[in-house]
Amino acid sequence: MTMPEEQPDTSYALELGWRIGDHAARPANQFVVSVGLPTSQGKPDEIYLTIGQAEPPFVTGTPAQMEQQLRALGSLPVETLGRYVFSRDRLQELINVLQRTAEIFDRARGAGDDTSNDARTHNQ
Repeated sequence: MTMPEEQPDTSYALELGWRIGDHAARPANQFVVSVGLPTSQGKPDEIYLTIGQAEPPFVTGTPAQMEQQLRALGSLPVETLGRYVFSRDRLQELINVLQRTAEIFDRARGAGDDTSNDARTHNQ
């Protein structure tokens, strides 16, 4: 264990080396966000983000049969893809990255089919 007095005198900036596991990218179409429980000071200190994916149910038959099948389901299952906890500052970083990416995506779509020059990954 490194003791606080043994820390370097200056801080260093390191590049992030992203490691992508063996998992394929999955579509996400369900999002739940909630504010954390209050601390002893009565204020929340984190934001929870749950990302999931729901697939449309498979129903067949006549419209009446399909309606009956849908009513029998009761609810549509959502597979949780991940749960994340953010500080307010990290949430703002995520908002900024997503907003910039949406703007690039929108410009690329308006520019025609060749979007290879505008498709970039953003790190915060």
